[in-house]
Amino acid sequence: MSVNRRTFLKVAAGSISIPALLKPSVAAQPALSGAETEHIREQIESHRPSRLKKLPSEFTARVGAAHVAGKYHLTSKPFLLEGAEKLLELGTRLGKFWFMPHGAAHDYPFNSQWGQYRNFVELAKSEYFTSLFALPFSTIFLEAHSPVEQRWRSSGNGPDFYERVTEELYTLTAHLYRTCQQRPITFILQHWEGDWFVRGRGGELWNPPPPDWRELCQRMVKWLAARQAGVAKARAEFGRNSKCRVAHATEVNRVLDFWNGVPTLVEHVLPNVELDLVSYSAYDGLKDGVTLWRCIEEIRKHARTGSLFGPGAVCVGEIGRPENEHPEQIAEHWDEWLGAAFASKALYVAHWELYCNEPSKLGKEVKPPLTDPAQLRGFWLVKPDGSLSVSGKYLAGLWKRSAG
Repeated sequence: MSVNRRTFLKVAAGSISIPALLKPSVAAQPALSGAETEHIREQIESHRPSRLKKLPSEFTARVGAAHVAGKYHLTSKPFLLEGAEKLLELGTRLGKFWFMPHGAAHDYPFNSQWGQYRNFVELAKSEYFTSLFALPFSTIFLEAHSPVEQRWRSSGNGPDFYERVTEELYTLTAHLYRTCQQRPITFILQHWEGDWFVRGRGGELWNPPPPDWRELCQRMVKWLAARQAGVAKARAEFGRNSKCRVAHATEVNRVLDFWNGVPTLVEHVLPNVELDLVSYSAYDGLKDGVTLWRCIEEIRKHARTGSLFGPGAVCVGEIGRPENEHPEQIAEHWDEWLGAAFASKALYVAHWELYCNEPSKLGKEVKPPLTDPAQLRGFWLVKPDGSLSVSGKYLAGLWKRSAG
């Protein structure tokens, strides 16, 4: 199978296998009355960027895009930095990047010479990430998975395993505070699509779930608590007088399964661990703005988030549509999705992604870099020829409007 966004689960989790990209199931949501639906729609309409005289405060720090594993590049610069600088050029100050000591060469391959990194801090000190962290971003999401965490699903993990996880997150957080303390920047350390993680592979529907599903959810709780403890400990020690702040998030991705009675992170993990933030990879909620709003609100009902962002702290960590496959009304969809995100008080929104990482049928046998836009599915802001996509034009217009 060609590398696509779901392959990142395999990279992060070692031996976990990934089937072909699956379409989300259509779930039966709890019925709403006509009045309830209309009330939600009114809120969404009133928060659409196209209807607002003034965009929400700190818009460029709250709405951005991911950059990882794109199938093409436009310059001779190291790929990580090319993409980061392109995001800033487009006008956003929020970037989302993959931060895996064992996967950097895969995630950012072009024009780069990566070394061998045993842990987070060694990767953070690499010339490429040191340069990234010095760029004028306001918000940086890091999909942070360390080598030590690859066996988190094992039933044989003892206290020493969780202590090592805590230490990894602690040392990374401390490093970020030490090096960025004079900058007003927020780092958010998270993992990728947690429902796939707990199930063991992307696309696993858990219908019916395996006999040990409760134990798997409990292991996820313990793993998240260990990660949170490391970030919180370093924040308490180094964050008091710092302009920088570092947060920890989990990411959920199967909210509609919860409504169908399938075990999910929303129901069986979130209520059992306090975190700074919950990220939502929102592909199963993109039917319309009402569905997206309801998914975010359902997550908020179950989340336990602490004082850093306050109760009910939820963001949209991944959202997008492949434009070559669904070219219809892209800008209209984005306006409605952002309306739903702002109406539901989502703290951040991260578009998937800057350069498309998924080849189409025409591009599956072509060795990167791909140069023909038809060889890609179209998860992009910028195409291989350097032109902006419909999503790119829409979001860049908002970033420019916000800055003006």
